[in-house]
Amino acid sequence: MKIASFITARLKSQRLKRKVLLPICGRPMLGHLVDRLRHSKKCHRIVLCTSTIDQDDDLEKFALKEGLDCFRGHPDDVMLRLRDAADFYNIDVISSCTADNPLIDNLFMDELIDYHINGKFDFSMSKNIPFGTFTMTVNRSSLDKACDIKDSSETEFWPQYFLRTNKFKLGELFHNKNYSNSGLRLTVDEKPDFELMKIIFKNLYKSGEIFSLNDVIKFLDKNPKLKKINSNVNQKKPKEIKLKTNLAA
Repeated sequence: MKIASFITARLKSQRLKRKVLLPICGRPMLGHLVDRLRHSKKCHRIVLCTSTIDQDDDLEKFALKEGLDCFRGHPDDVMLRLRDAADFYNIDVISSCTADNPLIDNLFMDELIDYHINGKFDFSMSKNIPFGTFTMTVNRSSLDKACDIKDSSETEFWPQYFLRTNKFKLGELFHNKNYSNSGLRLTVDEKPDFELMKIIFKNLYKSGEIFSLNDVIKFLDKNPKLKKINSNVNQKKPKEIKLKTNLAA
């Protein structure tokens, strides 16, 4: 069984331009995510999944510099891009994350992969760690099926095809450490998100070392005012999914 970590990334963001390549502590934000994914004991390959359009050339350059695999696929159909990347690299199980989440914790990531495989699920996700710190695990065969039933090339919110269709075996992992009530937003969409992320890294980051999600939680609990920095940022809501007519019922 081949397992890999896939990072979906584009440079089209309008709210915070080229955000995934913005520097934090002298390293692109995306680089910090890569550093953390490299500590996974389950994924020995990292694939940066971006688009074929010229706008995203710098992401391929980043991948080349970092020694990562880079797959360039459909600009808007993220689910198809992931499926095609899995086909190209012959990956059976994908641990998926997005480039605007630089605080992925490799321990929770690996725990989810084990849970997913042992439970023989089609799609699995963590349920009780802060927004922006979790990965999702999905089988290539499940992506094949989801691509067959969708009727849209707009699949930015591709997990909804698993969560809303009742056609897949879903895994929901509640980790031993429960952060579900923290109310933390630890993703980067807008400038306040990025400002908070810079503060976190400035205080916790040491070159060559990885700090844990628990370290982040402790730091923010000791500095509760920091949690308000991005508290007014609205998270984009998933759009309606579109299924082929004969499957919609």
